[in-house]
Amino acid sequence: MKMKTPSLLFLCLIVHFSIQGQQYINEFGKLGKDEIELKTYPKDKDAHAVVLFDIGRSYFVNNDRSFDVVFERSTRIKVLSEAGNEWAQVEILFYQEGGIYETVSEIEAYAYNYENGIINKTPLDLSNVYEEKVNNYWNVKKFAVPNVKEGTIIEYRYKINSQYMFNLRDWEFQWRIPVIHSEYQVEMIPFYEYTFLLQGASSFTSQKSFVSRGMERRFGSVTFQDMIHNYVMKEVPAFDNEEFITSINDYIVKIDFQLSKINYPEGGKVDVMTTWEEMNKELLKHKDFGKYIQGAEKLAAKVMDLDGEQFDNEMDKFNFIIDHVKKNYNWDKTHGRYASKSPKKFVEEKFGNVLDVNLFAIGLLNASGIEAKPVLLSTRSNGKIAYDYPFTHFFNYVIILAIVDGQKVLSDATEVLSLNHRIPSRCINEKGLIVQKDQVEWMGLECLFPSSITTNFSLEITNDAQLLVDISKYATEYDALQYRNAQTSDQETIAKSLEKLGYDVIDTSIAVKNQLDRELPYVLNYQLKTHPELVNDKIYISPFLSETTSDNPLKQNERSYPVDITYPKRRVFRSIIAIPEGYSVDYLPAGQRISSGLFDLNYSASINGNLLTVTFDYYFKNTVYAPADYSKVKSYFDQIVKKGNEKIVLQKAAELSRLDEISSN
Repeated sequence: MKMKTPSLLFLCLIVHFSIQGQQYINEFGKLGKDEIELKTYPKDKDAHAVVLFDIGRSYFVNNDRSFDVVFERSTRIKVLSEAGNEWAQVEILFYQEGGIYETVSEIEAYAYNYENGIINKTPLDLSNVYEEKVNNYWNVKKFAVPNVKEGTIIEYRYKINSQYMFNLRDWEFQWRIPVIHSEYQVEMIPFYEYTFLLQGASSFTSQKSFVSRGMERRFGSVTFQDMIHNYVMKEVPAFDNEEFITSINDYIVKIDFQLSKINYPEGGKVDVMTTWEEMNKELLKHKDFGKYIQGAEKLAAKVMDLDGEQFDNEMDKFNFIIDHVKKNYNWDKTHGRYASKSPKKFVEEKFGNVLDVNLFAIGLLNASGIEAKPVLLSTRSNGKIAYDYPFTHFFNYVIILAIVDGQKVLSDATEVLSLNHRIPSRCINEKGLIVQKDQVEWMGLECLFPSSITTNFSLEITNDAQLLVDISKYATEYDALQYRNAQTSDQETIAKSLEKLGYDVIDTSIAVKNQLDRELPYVLNYQLKTHPELVNDKIYISPFLSETTSDNPLKQNERSYPVDITYPKRRVFRSIIAIPEGYSVDYLPAGQRISSGLFDLNYSASINGNLLTVTFDYYFKNTVYAPADYSKVKSYFDQIVKKGNEKIVLQKAAELSRLDEISSN
């Protein structure tokens, strides 16, 4: 036994070093044995794919009397399972604004498959690269790496040439799959100074800065050497993108560069990193922001007649003006930081971006005597604002702040079916900047009132063993808006959405109330047929069908970022079940009650004659739950899943069971 111990230790060490000592080649076009033989990633055995390397470089090149910034990227990914094939879909975002543009070039992509002892290399056909417009500022080039399957090594690279110096290309070290090696090199020149923000980590695996050893460069009368900054992170874990976050970009490990100063070759400098006060001043002077509001004010008398209207209070006038904009002008679904056209052209064309619509509404409100101001914000999908860094590019949206009857009211004239004193849920993202003279003020955008969905069920088991169910839904606030936008009142649209849940809906039973009456709950009624679960002489019934949450959306053991559910949510389920003749209740779930400052839950069941009533409701009271409360919130969802899906069991009476047995014999 003593002789075997060293051998076993030696074997363990071999296994350890074979895992830890794998050497991957971080060079485009060159593959090594370890990449080819990799079957699973030891540090994340459930990963469907792993980034072997992701290497980026940004540098400046002379362009006549200025500079362009060039960004190069090369990436290699190993597909570990069929589910990892999604990483063959590649998207390259590039920017354009006015005369400032970016171009994408030198795209290459390959798939490597080890088959029958040889490596087969399949190149991308560049005719399969296509381009799409994302919004007024961003386009995207898309392609799919061909011949990708389990075991494939994907490799691609490209170059972006940009005249947009303000925001040097960001770099994301973290993906939704693990990353073995991520490296970003930035080669700075003395004419542009940048600050950088590192998010999601306190340090790099390695970081070094040094003066380029290459030839001196000249611009005008200035000679200089590039200052090179190299940032490396290794073995970055996958970002587990759970539910209830604003944007993945708020939490992944990344570095973000912002232009802070311009140094001119002939002397002199300009501080680009301004203050919020200066930003407000610039916006109010801008022809597509502050001047646009003034232009809308001048057009107010021509587009809207208030003289013949009688208003009991300012809120009536406010609603009249916002409704006028909603009825007569359309949002083109694009975001931005500036209006896309003049007020006169907006009136003629009747549509525009979010700035066109809401700045125009602000102008009309001011012309009517109601004080109104724009509030700049970043939508949830765009990410959070860094309040210590006054840069306009953080923002992509504007809403309306009006003082109505002495109260501050937030509004958005793009959301036609919303209440006029509400903003869309996409805008509920911490705080927005009020654009005004002589004062920097942030407006809270959080929602403190709950939105609710109440679902009533009436279940009856027919003589032919079918379950006939009448369902009525009542939705308020943001939940009502979601129904109004998604389903409207069209029976066919509603029927299709219900069929996706596996329901056999009786089409003629579908009825909607208050589709356009925003002050009242949205009401949806329908009837469906299904079959209860029959086992021997017992009937198993889910009192809420599949309407409650069936799976806990929170999977992680712990979480370092908040659980953001956008707005407080209340869900109420009431089910009345007619007990068939000859049956009795064999099992009834126990009641339960949870009450805390964060969450409430109530479950009860009772019998009255042949009617069985089951009531289940829960209420998430907060908009955002801190990481410290993650385990509690996760446990709340566990209880929702458990109680919401418990079944009731009905037992056929013993006498009827014997009669059935006799008749069958």
